[in-house]
Amino acid sequence: MMKRVELFNLPFIAAEDHGQVVQEVLRWPLEPERTGELPLLSTPNVDQVVRLHRPEHAGLLNQIGHARYVLPDGQPIVWVSKWKKHKELPARLAGSDLFPALWRQLAGSGKPVLMVLANDSIGDALKREHPDMRWIVPPFYAAGDRVAEREVVDAVLAAWVARPVPLVFLGLGFPKQERLALQLIERLRGTAAPLPLFLLLGASFEFHAGLKKRAPVIFRKLGLEFFHRFLSEPRRMFRRYFVDDLAFLGLAIKELRKR
Repeated sequence: MMKRVELFNLPFIAAEDHGQVVQEVLRWPLEPERTGELPLLSTPNVDQVVRLHRPEHAGLLNQIGHARYVLPDGQPIVWVSKWKKHKELPARLAGSDLFPALWRQLAGSGKPVLMVLANDSIGDALKREHPDMRWIVPPFYAAGDRVAEREVVDAVLAAWVARPVPLVFLGLGFPKQERLALQLIERLRGTAAPLPLFLLLGASFEFHAGLKKRAPVIFRKLGLEFFHRFLSEPRRMFRRYFVDDLAFLGLAIKELRKR
């Protein structure tokens, strides 16, 4: 069992790198490690930690707290852990670093996967590397549109039932991919086949495919990857990073005061 550190009500994996996670994912399905564990891999960053602690997402926070793998994607999360005695996370484990390492091995072995993507350009690029992958691009819908959400769940479920696979990747962003994965798990629990692992990796696929430019390594090491993304999309990202995500400071103070 991998060591976990409880921070912000989430069981973050404490590891130097992605190596053990990649190896376990490649061997999925595995036996549950904890009672009530969900077959989820989540990589919360600062923005997602903030949003998960809003009242409207309390249910999501509770469920992701039972995920098999929760990786600390944000460097500030690691910093908070280092300030808290006996709660240290050795390193940031970004989804954008996990996916290429995992994808190379999946493509090399030809292991089939199913993906839910934001657009067909991502699927076309990934298909060139891994011919035995399938993908679905749902029509755009608002996160609170339950009718549209149910239609997407039905479409993904039908694709999986037609050809069950051990790994399902979702890249629709928070909270769509989280809500979708949890509903799929609920629907699949009654089937005879082992539950797949749902990997919630947001924009990681686009970075890998070269459709979005990732921050230079120096920005990542300094914990400034968010600033590079702001410079790339200032209008879209200003409010998120410089208004909404300031709430992380309050969450960090609250976390440091916990005994």
